[in-house]
Amino acid sequence: MARSAPAPAPRGVRARTREALLDAAVRVFARKGAGAAAIHEIAAEAGLANGTFYNYFRSREALLEATSLRLAERLHLAVAASRTAVDDPAERVAIGCRRFVGQVSHDPVWAAALLRVWNSTSTPSIKAADPLLADLRAGRRRGRLRYASETAAVDLVQGTVLAGMRTVLEGRADATHATAIAALVLRGLGIASDEADRIAARPLPPLAVSLASPPVAAAARPRRRA
Repeated sequence: MARSAPAPAPRGVRARTREALLDAAVRVFARKGAGAAAIHEIAAEAGLANGTFYNYFRSREALLEATSLRLAERLHLAVAASRTAVDDPAERVAIGCRRFVGQVSHDPVWAAALLRVWNSTSTPSIKAADPLLADLRAGRRRGRLRYASETAAVDLVQGTVLAGMRTVLEGRADATHATAIAALVLRGLGIASDEADRIAARPLPPLAVSLASPPVAAAARPRRRA
């Protein structure tokens, strides 16, 4: 007699298992890079059998895209929540720059994963451009920011911030690096040098959303399932 197919897992269980795979992918990508990470390594990191992976993602590339979106969204939530009371678009750009670069020292695993995933797919770059574009456009409308090409302005901000994050991750920066990066970006966007330095040095609003990376402890992982 043919054996019937197993019943699908309850929605809550599926959601938790998918989250476990995403959290595991962040950790493995941080250690090895997105290009070198194998499916069996990610499944083992999550405490799952290899076959379970394909119940949630069609391929490693599908997981990579989902992970990059997860990292980008975590960034957006944290930074956007901290900037709601700031009216000046130039200062909002500076806050974003400082938060991204400054977070590296607090959570290098998160930073390493973000940098590796960013270099492997265009998804986080496109996602991150949405709030940045809003600030750039608001700044240009008000005459606060000046640039000829919107695409070049996005590249300026994202490229400078990513390079700054990598410098901190590699231990080649001091405590003022995030502020220096923000001031440099503002100068590139048309803010006078002295004012750029003043804006970049203003106190940061508190973060309302944690950017902490997923737990690594084995106790936090689900039990291995067939």
